Amino acid sequence: MALGKRRFFYLLFFMLISGCATIKPILPPLAKDFHPPGAVAESYYHFLLGQIYLKNGDLDGAIKQYQQALEREKNSAYLHIHLATLYLKKGLPEKALKEAEEAISINPQSIPAHLLLGGLYLTGNQKAKARQAYEKVIQLDPQNQEALLFLGTLSAEEKDFGQAENYLQALLKIDAYSLMGHYYLARIYAETRRFAEARRHYQTVLEVKPQFEPALMDLALINEIQGEYDKAVELYKRVLAFNPANSEAHERLAQVYIRQNKLQEALDEFYAVEKLTINNWEVRTKIGLIYFEQGRLDEAAEQFIFILSAQPENDRVRYYLGSVYEEKKEYDLATKEFQKISSSSHLFVDAQIHLAFIYDKQNKTKEAIAALQTAIKAKPDHADLYRFLASFYEKENQFAEGIKVLQEALKVAPRDEKIIFNLGVLYDKSGNWQECIKQMRQVLEINADHAQALNYLGYTYAEKGINLEEAEALIKRALELKPDDGYITDSLGWVYFKKGEIDKAVAELEKAHRLAPDDPVIADHLGDAYAAQNLIEKAILMYERALKLDPKKEEIREKIKKLQKDKKNK
Repeated sequence: MALGKRRFFYLLFFMLISGCATIKPILPPLAKDFHPPGAVAESYYHFLLGQIYLKNGDLDGAIKQYQQALEREKNSAYLHIHLATLYLKKGLPEKALKEAEEAISINPQSIPAHLLLGGLYLTGNQKAKARQAYEKVIQLDPQNQEALLFLGTLSAEEKDFGQAENYLQALLKIDAYSLMGHYYLARIYAETRRFAEARRHYQTVLEVKPQFEPALMDLALINEIQGEYDKAVELYKRVLAFNPANSEAHERLAQVYIRQNKLQEALDEFYAVEKLTINNWEVRTKIGLIYFEQGRLDEAAEQFIFILSAQPENDRVRYYLGSVYEEKKEYDLATKEFQKISSSSHLFVDAQIHLAFIYDKQNKTKEAIAALQTAIKAKPDHADLYRFLASFYEKENQFAEGIKVLQEALKVAPRDEKIIFNLGVLYDKSGNWQECIKQMRQVLEINADHAQALNYLGYTYAEKGINLEEAEALIKRALELKPDDGYITDSLGWVYFKKGEIDKAVAELEKAHRLAPDDPVIADHLGDAYAAQNLIEKAILMYERALKLDPKKEEIREKIKKLQKDKKNK
């Protein structure tokens, strides 16, 4: 939870000089026996006129009267302080600062002058000078509540939470019912994740002032952080019950609803924010994203197009629009949007990845490869991009190119087990099974529990008819890690087949076929095992199943012909 920044200091300071806070205002009312410095009657006359103008809301008139009073009583620190506060209310902080400094030069012991000066320094973001002013007040009056409050909030903003707590605890010892003392102590506890203590002080504030919005909003946020979403919803609704125009409460309530997967409720809150704000493009974006999540793709596109009409440079929204078109399978429109995303955008690489997958769906492999090459140029340290690119070369049977890409990837991530595994697969597909074995062993050196590498290495041994005992051990270890994996189960069955343990092979291959009924290789293996058991009908049925799944496999067609011929000859 971030504590209040410069805007908070200005608002709190203004509350204090106006007498709106629960701590007594910086400028106390005139005492009954007050006489202006020097008891100059004419000066006092203009001062009283200024009070009348001020009461009627005429700041300019009040300022003129105070100026005339000062012309007749130049050494009145009191008048300089009052004039400074009027300049501040008028939005003239530089003039206010000059008057406050003049008041202190006249009376260095003036607590109101030092308090005012500290507040003015804060509004000008001169925090070190502000701290000096408030520390001077504490020297003059160790129990000054305003100074303790501001020193506490200053320390908190500087992340010196221990010192901040000390100041605010000192304030509460003086006034145990200080609303602002409890509130800012609660915020410090929230910032330091001492949520139970924060809750206690927020509740104290709300007992005194049940509709104190900052406390309600902060307490709701604590509930969000702690996953108590229903309580957060209740508090945001409580705020909106007495202040339905609080757009922040609507927006934060919407975010909670999103976390609860209550998208329609979130949408209703964002609609409310949209009505309360002008050209709130961020809220419109969130509305569009909810439409997207709800499958209301046309409405999502409409939102994003509207935003882009006002903010054509908004790459994030353009990326969302491209994603909507991609989801709608309007690939040409999606491509146009992704292509518009600037190379300087943080979304450029993601856009290129989307383009690659769109091109892949359109069977434009060359364009997909070009998009990923562009992405790699933009982000050469992104190891996964090389894997994606290699997968497209693999799809095109350009194994040598894929190997080159993955070798480049290893310069970026030399111990990336995914890259090394994929490199081994490409070596295998290129006919270099010895190098494949080397890569798989390297994967297992990095991660001994890499189930795919264990299986691939074991299966490779089985295919080559070598190291069959080791192959069995490797595959059994892979099955311990993934016991219901049809492909690994097939590998074990194939090892048994190669070892001549046909009954075991059939048992494992039948199980593999149940787990992965649409894999032609498993069906082919099971057909071989049935044939070895002389179960001709079963073998033919399984080969036919394999051929249906992969009609290009001529060797399976030949197996069927051979079995049918053998069957006739019997």
